[in-house]
Amino acid sequence: MNRTALFLLLACTACTASRMSGLSQLRTGRFVEAKGSVVDGKPRIDSIVEVPRSTDDKSDKVELTGPVESATAERLRMLGSDFAIEATTEFESEQKTAVPPFTPAAGDWVRLKARANQETGFRTRTLRQSTARDKWKITGELRNIDPDLGRLDLGGISLPVSQDVEVSTLGGRDPNDPLSLFMADDQKAVPFSIRLGDSLRIGGQASTRVEWNDEFDLDPNNRGDRTKPEAKAKLDALWLLGDSGSYVMGEVSFGRADTWRDGGTDTHEDILELTRAFASLRLHDSLQLVVGRQDFDEEREWLYDEVVDGIRAVAQFGDLEFELGGAVGREGAAEPNAYEDTGLYVGHLRWQVAQDWMLGAYCLQRTDDTAAHFEPMLFGVRSISRPKYGFGHWLELGAARGKVGNRDVQGHAFDLGVLYAFDCWGRPTLGAGIAFGSGETDSSTTEGYRQTGLQDNNDKLGGVTSVRYYGELFDPELSNLMVTSVVGAVRPFANTSLSLLLHSYRQDTAAQGNPDSGLRTSPTGLSTDLGTEIDLVLGYRASGGISLELVAARFQPGDAFANDAAANLLEFTARFSF
Repeated sequence: MNRTALFLLLACTACTASRMSGLSQLRTGRFVEAKGSVVDGKPRIDSIVEVPRSTDDKSDKVELTGPVESATAERLRMLGSDFAIEATTEFESEQKTAVPPFTPAAGDWVRLKARANQETGFRTRTLRQSTARDKWKITGELRNIDPDLGRLDLGGISLPVSQDVEVSTLGGRDPNDPLSLFMADDQKAVPFSIRLGDSLRIGGQASTRVEWNDEFDLDPNNRGDRTKPEAKAKLDALWLLGDSGSYVMGEVSFGRADTWRDGGTDTHEDILELTRAFASLRLHDSLQLVVGRQDFDEEREWLYDEVVDGIRAVAQFGDLEFELGGAVGREGAAEPNAYEDTGLYVGHLRWQVAQDWMLGAYCLQRTDDTAAHFEPMLFGVRSISRPKYGFGHWLELGAARGKVGNRDVQGHAFDLGVLYAFDCWGRPTLGAGIAFGSGETDSSTTEGYRQTGLQDNNDKLGGVTSVRYYGELFDPELSNLMVTSVVGAVRPFANTSLSLLLHSYRQDTAAQGNPDSGLRTSPTGLSTDLGTEIDLVLGYRASGGISLELVAARFQPGDAFANDAAANLLEFTARFSF
């Protein structure tokens, strides 16, 4: 072999090795954003960035912004792939307003949202006008990586990769590790938009919230309505430790929360604390260890959603996942909170039956060194299915033992619900659910079912924002209680939703106890009829990091309360994340 041939062989090998080194950071199943250019009439990927995957980002979803190769009223071709135009396709102007159907000319730039079907190909859901840019862009699930041919499959679209492609990832993470759950939470997440080198990323959020409480004691003769304005900000840092998926995350929060009382004393609270500080270490491809102040969170926040000081180990073997964890509350560099002298020990088993269906089992023990001595042990099984369209469901079956004060805990609970999302304009969603937690009389020596006290009972039910699925105002703990709910949601625009929820509440056994309710009064113990509630939740999520939420709720008390004045809640929240 002559020197020239040897040099060319070494050069090709170096280019291939460089390409493989960059692509080796990627993981199939992640959501990525690829940008590229058109070279000799063919698209080529120049940069790849892993992006946070939300609960709406299904494997069949793909979004493109780029030039049109050809188009008719029935079909459009972009980046070498064909997209069917259907009667349900929505057409928008560049300002995101609805416009009559249009057929772009070759060379025009558009933004296209589509769904991939293995049998019928790509179906266009939204076609939006766009101005020309330096780079085309595609966002979707990374399905396949071929480093030898230098090609990627993004949402069913196969594209070649530049030899000097830039690759940036957030590291391989388990779906239930704190960062994954943090990024999937539309209220907590920040996009870490400031990058300092290859490993350090900075982000943050500024938010303001105003809450109006009216007649939360159900007594119109008592003054005491409250207005609660709050302004908060936080700064986040994420340090990626190589390509293994290990990382360190920290967050500092600060702000002020006021409470203005009608006929009472106004108070305020200054906030400054270290809200997150933990390391996630990928010890093996299937084993992850998370240590520090972190989010203990789970799928429906039915068990817990709280930041605590703890340690978690997550092992994954194919579709099976095992998790063990322990926490000791939140102490040091933190504002006073209800978890300083408590502990939490949990074990989870999860089986990913299908892409949108998970089965699980758990056991949880809470410890308490305070005078309340709140130490329930919970165990149960669950099934959660969340397809983007069609039928979804949730099922919780739980039992409780342990101690609360000087009473033994002996109770059971269930929470069953179904949702159906229609595949049409506005993505309307209808659902219904029934939840039950057993109870005991006030004179009983035992206590019925109790939740952990760390629960949020918060989930998305067809909207772009989460809702309190037992009621925004009453917001009860599922204890000595039956909650019957119906929900309807519609998305008039992709980033906007309107949700309506109706709830009916009854006690299992008439009692004066009213654990962890949003009201400032208790039942009389003479009737099981607690009342009804109606909630209206408007959510808006803009691509620029702005989110808005408006909640209106009205609780009408039943015969279980001595007073019959309705309670009202109005809450507005605005956030800007970067």
